[in-house]
Parts: sequence; structure tokens; C-alpha cells
Amino acid sequence: MKRWPVIILLVVAVLGVMIPGCRDVPRYDSRLTAADSLMKDHADSALALLQAIDTAQLTGEGDRAYHDLLLTQARYKTYVTASSDSDINHALAYYRVHPSDREKLTRALIYKGAVMDELGFPDSAMLYYKQAEAAAAPDDYFNLGYAKMRIATLYQDQLSQDSAAIIRLKQAIRYFKAINDTNYLISCYGDLGAICGLTYPDSTEYYLLSAIELAKLYHSPKQFYYKSKLAGFILFHQKDYKRANSLAMEVFRNGKDDADEDQFYYYAVLSFLQLGHLDSAKYMLSVAPPPEDAVDSMMLFEAQGSISLYENDYKSFGISMHHNNRLSANLIDGLEEVKVIIAEKEFDKSKAIEEKDSALSMRDIIISLLFLGGLSVLFLAFSFYRKYHSSVEREKNTKQAIADLQSELDFLKEEQKNKNKYDTVSQLVALRISALNELYSSIRIRVSVDDENKKRVTPLLHFLKELNEHNQLLDLRLPDSFWEKLKTSVDGEYKGIASFVEKRYIDLSRDDIRLFCLLCARISPQIIMLCMDYKNPKTASNYRNKMVRQKFGLDMTFDKFVQSYLNGEIS
Repeated sequence: MKRWPVIILLVVAVLGVMIPGCRDVPRYDSRLTAADSLMKDHADSALALLQAIDTAQLTGEGDRAYHDLLLTQARYKTYVTASSDSDINHALAYYRVHPSDREKLTRALIYKGAVMDELGFPDSAMLYYKQAEAAAAPDDYFNLGYAKMRIATLYQDQLSQDSAAIIRLKQAIRYFKAINDTNYLISCYGDLGAICGLTYPDSTEYYLLSAIELAKLYHSPKQFYYKSKLAGFILFHQKDYKRANSLAMEVFRNGKDDADEDQFYYYAVLSFLQLGHLDSAKYMLSVAPPPEDAVDSMMLFEAQGSISLYENDYKSFGISMHHNNRLSANLIDGLEEVKVIIAEKEFDKSKAIEEKDSALSMRDIIISLLFLGGLSVLFLAFSFYRKYHSSVEREKNTKQAIADLQSELDFLKEEQKNKNKYDTVSQLVALRISALNELYSSIRIRVSVDDENKKRVTPLLHFLKELNEHNQLLDLRLPDSFWEKLKTSVDGEYKGIASFVEKRYIDLSRDDIRLFCLLCARISPQIIMLCMDYKNPKTASNYRNKMVRQKFGLDMTFDKFVQSYLNGEIS
């Protein structure tokens, strides 16, 4: 009988430990948890569910922060370009003050980085991705792998950072293997193969083949993109023309719409010639789409020149090689220009740091003298803070964190506005004028219509003068008058296609319409990168391949959509 009091005391003690712990576990709105469960495989459905939620009905601050985090994540996964970081800032401020939910804090840091990258601040994006690495739990394999993959992507956009990107991608592969996330494993293997290139040929083939085998096993269309990459590697490095031709033709027959690049046409042409099949080479060249960028143009000239050489037409061969060499020189000059700009930015940054260190040296002496006297004051203040810390103080800290984040955002935006003060002005102006010259020569910008058959075109010098000389030439955003003229030009040449798309698909943003007009005008991705303020010319090519399927909801390529409209098949 004496044992019963002891047993009762133990039960009460256990309950006393468990009940407060249960209170600490947050309970979220069921609609939010449902949206989170849909996020990985059905992000569009998750976005629709989140947009249908009236945030005024969410009872707690935790629910509102969770909603803002999920909304930012769903928009990013459905390719809705961020225009502001206010939502993710609110979520991040909450999870920084309430770090008990470590997974959501990590996720908030990741998507803060993603938003900063879309807003044009890659350095800030890198900072937040690395903070996510540090914040993630050791067993949070997905977020650790995803953060490292995003860091590798940013490294790929920087000159001479391939080795750093390779390290991060290998780390990401280990995490995605642990949770058997096939989709991201395929992407990491493929990116590693593309980065290794001819520098590490054995690794290149291994990683590309790994990506292809995984994609085939799970019936992923990514296999055709990486087969195209592997065909080019085998063609130029291993000289195995039969195998390269087999890969290129497999992409042509089964996955040309999913290849994300058209260079496999040229790989097929060159391999057919090496195998002695001239007619097949000519056919592949005839069905190849127009080149989208300078690299595609160089491949086209090389293919044309190889056919001419095979037929002993040395005059045509010389012309093709001349165009090829000129494009190569332009690309090299462009890379050197970028290197100079980056070097000058680094010099300005190091000079600013030296000046700051010099100015701080005297202040350090004064601070050292006052340190001992202020130590006792700090100790008393800390004791007071520990004694009177309460829920009211935590609320103040939350508001202060939000204010600090807003201040950080304002600083970054102001820094972006003033960045021209630190850039090399002459080179940026030359780059912008070169882009506008190419853009202007690629389209006809109509300013008025005299009659049905005669249209007046603005002279180039007058057009450049309208941009207020260097002030607007340095601006990353062209004036609205330019976009109106571009839209008028596209409508004139394509039977009103720009106006039709704008009225038919009302959810398209202003940037979507502008990108559509640039793509219709056959502007190169490098120039689109300057006009739309992208950080990489590949962004324009990716959007071109995805616009019709994701924005218009049609299962066809961009060129097929334009041709169907001109044929009257789309109305």
C-alpha cells in the first residue's frame, strides 16, 4: 500500500513535463497544412488554395507567417516572378523570433534568397542561402540539399566559380540520395555533367549518363536535354560519331520539344557528315529551327561550312567560317568586358573597405578607453533585461525585427539605385548602345501609320537621342514609349498577335507581354537579358520554352503557337 503515493507522484511528474511540451507544439490552420502537403507535386493547386484563404480569418501570428511562407514558395515553384519581398519578410521575421520551428525558419531563409535573386540581388541571395545551410537541422536532408543546389546555381553564374559549384552539387547529391528525391537528383547529376565539360571528361560522361538513366527510369523528359548535352560531348571530345549521331537522332525523334536546346540538330549534321551521309546531314540542317543565340549561330555556320567543305565548295566554306570567326571574336570580347567590369567592382569594394578601416581605427581607440567604464553599465543592463523579460518584450522584438528587415530592404534598393556610381560608366554605356543597335536592327519600330501600305520608321540616331543620352542608356529599364513601339511592330508583322495575347490571357503580367514581344521579334537571348534585366541569357531561352505551356496552358512550342495563330487555328 505504501507504493501508491510514489506511483501517483511519478504520474503527476510525467504529466507535468508532457503538458507544457504539448502546448509548445503549434497547431496550424488545416487549410495551410493541406497546401503544404500539395506543394511538392502540385504547386499550382497549393497556390490556388492559398490565394482563396482570407488572411483576416487567420487567428494567430503563426498562421499568418506560415501563410506568407507558403504563398512565396508556391509562387516561386509556379514561375510567378516576385515583385516584392514583403510576404517572405513577414514570415522570416516571425520565425527568427520563434526559432523553435527550425524547418520553417530554414525554408523561410531559402525562399528569401530565391526572392532576392529574382529581384536582382544575387549577393544577398547567396547570403540567405548560406544562412539556410547554417540554420537547417542535421537531418533536414531536403532543405540542406536544396540550399546547396541553389548556391551552386549562383556560383555557375559567376566567372571562375565552377569548382565551388561542383563542391556544392556533390554535397546536394548526398542529401537527395538519402531521401530518394529523384527529381532533384537528376538535375544535380545533369548540372554536374554540364559544368565539368572538357575539363573533367570522365566525370562529364559519368554524371550525364547518371542523369539520363535516372530520368529514363522515372520517365522524366529531362533525359532528352541531357542526351543532347552528351551527344555534343561525345562528338567533339571522344570523336565517336556513330554514338553521337544515335543520341542526337533519338532526341530528334522522341524528345525535341523537351530538349530545352536545339544544338542536337547541328550535332546530327556534323556526325552524319563524318559517317558519309550527306543527304541526311542536309535534311537535318533544313529542319533545324533558326538559331536563338550566338552559340547556336556559330554551330549553324560550322554545320554549313562542313557541308560546303564536304562538297568541295570552298567559297561557301570560307564565308561560313568568316561568320563563325566573327561571332567567336564578339563572344570573347564580351567575356573580357565582363571580366573588366567585375575586376573594377572588386577594386572599388576593396578600396572602400580600406577607407572604412582607416576611419574606424581612431574610433577603436576611443572605444577601447571607454570599454572598462561601460562594462559595469552593460552588466547592470543585462541583469535588468533578464529580470523583466516578458511576452511584451518579445512582441517588441518582433516589431523591431520587422523594422530591421525593412531597413535592410530599403538599403539594398537604394544601393541598387546608386550602383551606377561604382560601375565603369564608359563600358556600361558602350554595352547598352551595342545592345540597342542590335535590337533596333532586328525589328522595325513604327511611330506612325501614313496609310495601309506606307509606314514611317524612326531613324536610329533620333531613337537614341530620345533615350536622353547616357542617363537612360544606363538604366536597366527601357522607357514605356519603346515598349509601345515594339508592341506596335510585332502586331504589324504578326497580324495583331501581341494585342490578341494580352486580351486573351488576362493573367499575364506586363513583363510577360514585353518578353512575348521580344521573342516574336527574334531578339537574341543576350539582348533580351539586357532589356528585361535578367542575370543570365539562359533565362530568356528557358522562358521561351515554358511560356506557352505554363502561361497559355497549351501543349505546344512557342514557334508552333505563333504559326498556329497566323494560320487562324487559334482565335
